[in-house]
Amino acid sequence: MKHYTLSNIVRAGAWGLIAGVSAGFAVGLLLAPGEGRKLRRRLVYQLETLANRIGSVVEDFSSPEGDSEARRTGNRLVEDAEEEARRIRNEIDALLGDARGASSPSSEEER
Repeated sequence: MKHYTLSNIVRAGAWGLIAGVSAGFAVGLLLAPGEGRKLRRRLVYQLETLANRIGSVVEDFSSPEGDSEARRTGNRLVEDAEEEARRIRNEIDALLGDARGASSPSSEEER
């Protein structure tokens, strides 16, 4: 059996009150005569606009190759960093090769 605390009961009641007021307000707007038609059209327009915005944001986040300027800039930065890492790695390999080459003849001369 679940144990309900006072804070859980108050929280559930508050959410129920908010949901009830919101539903009542929405039904009142939708059923209002005369000026309500204009209000309903405006409400539908706002909801469609909001849905389109949310859809475009979700699409931007879900598409791996978006055309946004931020994504292009980020891709360029990654490519530049990878190129710089390759250049540094090549320089280190060359220095190690030089160091090995310089130490090899002297060690052979000692033998």
